[in-house]
Amino acid sequence: MLKKITALILISALLVTGLTACGGSSGSTSFACAVSEMPRHFDPQIAQLTSEKTVAVNIFDGLFKLGENGEAVKCAVTDYSVSSDGLVYTFKLREDMNYYISSAAADFIEERGGSVDTSVTAEDFVFGITRAVLPETQAADYELLSVIKNAEKVHGGSVSSDTLGVRAVDSFTLEITLERKYDNFLYALTQPVSYPCCESFFELTAGRYGLEEQYIISNGAFYLSSVSDGQSAAFSKNPEYKGDFPASPSSVRLYLNTDSVDAAKKVDSGTYDCGFFSDSEACSQLGRKVTETELKNIACSLLFNLNSKTMQNNTLRRGLAAAVQLSGVTETPLKTAVPSYFSLSGGSAEGISYNIESARADMISAYEELGIDNLTVNLLCTESDESTAKRIVSYWQKNIGVELNGTVNAVSDEDFVSLLNSGEYDAVIYPLTVDSGSAVDFLEMFTSDSEENFFGYSSDEYDRIFEELKLSPDEEKSLDCQSYLMKNAVVLPLFEKTTVFALAEGVSGIYFSSATSNLYFYKGQKQ
Repeated sequence: MLKKITALILISALLVTGLTACGGSSGSTSFACAVSEMPRHFDPQIAQLTSEKTVAVNIFDGLFKLGENGEAVKCAVTDYSVSSDGLVYTFKLREDMNYYISSAAADFIEERGGSVDTSVTAEDFVFGITRAVLPETQAADYELLSVIKNAEKVHGGSVSSDTLGVRAVDSFTLEITLERKYDNFLYALTQPVSYPCCESFFELTAGRYGLEEQYIISNGAFYLSSVSDGQSAAFSKNPEYKGDFPASPSSVRLYLNTDSVDAAKKVDSGTYDCGFFSDSEACSQLGRKVTETELKNIACSLLFNLNSKTMQNNTLRRGLAAAVQLSGVTETPLKTAVPSYFSLSGGSAEGISYNIESARADMISAYEELGIDNLTVNLLCTESDESTAKRIVSYWQKNIGVELNGTVNAVSDEDFVSLLNSGEYDAVIYPLTVDSGSAVDFLEMFTSDSEENFFGYSSDEYDRIFEELKLSPDEEKSLDCQSYLMKNAVVLPLFEKTTVFALAEGVSGIYFSSATSNLYFYKGQKQ
């Protein structure tokens, strides 16, 4: 659970920045990028960190690629069709796709005495998707493929992988059959979890696939060219690429760098090319010459520690929620649980209204149910949210009118993560977000078996209404899920935080889609 919590909370320090390199022509332009977390591996099927997915989307061509507006653009596919019932997808593949074998990978293959067919065929997509569904792979984004026929049974270990609804009709025709109609399925095919994997090379690596540059071959506009001791990694232009998205830059290098304020200064000065920033101090360093795109993608919310028996009491939580006047806590209180940047965030969800009488009545009832006559609530937050936490605690102590002692524990980001993992809190102000930009993915973190559900919420009824949203995503179902969470005081939305994507003066072409924060570099240019 530590890595999940770390990945979420460190959104405030997320960096994807580029150092300006020498070279005037587009063919010789290099980008050096600082990331807050270095990739732990380069296996697309198990990519989880933003940096891991950024490498994957640049060195692999999937069936589809996410365009600048979040649309699914044909990539390895030349044509496709969907059956009238929406269940069977048939894809015709390019016949000129090949894996690029770097010198490091070639040396490894020679040392192992093996051979690899560099042609990318339908079988490579079958193998890659099947790997992602197998339980032993532990693919972070398996859920994107769970709609495929028998995927849940294969993932659960009850049926063989050869029953999965993915097959190669011939070398360049791929067929995928779904369990149920899902209109957003093409999005799943743009993501690393569905990328091709060469079975012969995978077997040759003997469990080391994707760990270093010699253990990965790819078919994208770039290839992984070097990895250095967890401090840097580079991908370079694929000289043999024949697809529709050739690389303009000659190379991109990732460096470990967690100082967001310093990075923002360097984007402003032109030393760095671009960056994501959500820390207010970092954003203040960006000047007028920087091109900024604002994303309201973080919902700072009050969550209760439902791993605690006391906080599992619904009446208690409702009383605490009703005692807080949100307009007195923040100037712009959220009306939904999902940030406005996300798809299907909705207009306004129903929650618990500020009502002192109701709050007091609920707290008296809760004390009776729990058999207690006093309560201490420890509200955990980062130092940046201390003033907000103090306002919440002051409302509790002023309005509830029963024996309640509220305390604020404002700590550094590092200690915050440690305390979350230890469970040493009763309530927390937490920056909720997910990389995908999807309200469905955001709301999934509240399901009973979600790995992101560190706060311990479990509800069969919520799981049921979420499944309805997942099967047929629309704004009404999204609002139903959000209202359920808010009415049951699982989450009390407070305010939005904005992430800024900044491009230095003269830099263009580097983009991320509206659905993810993974950077695409193939169009990168500098004046």
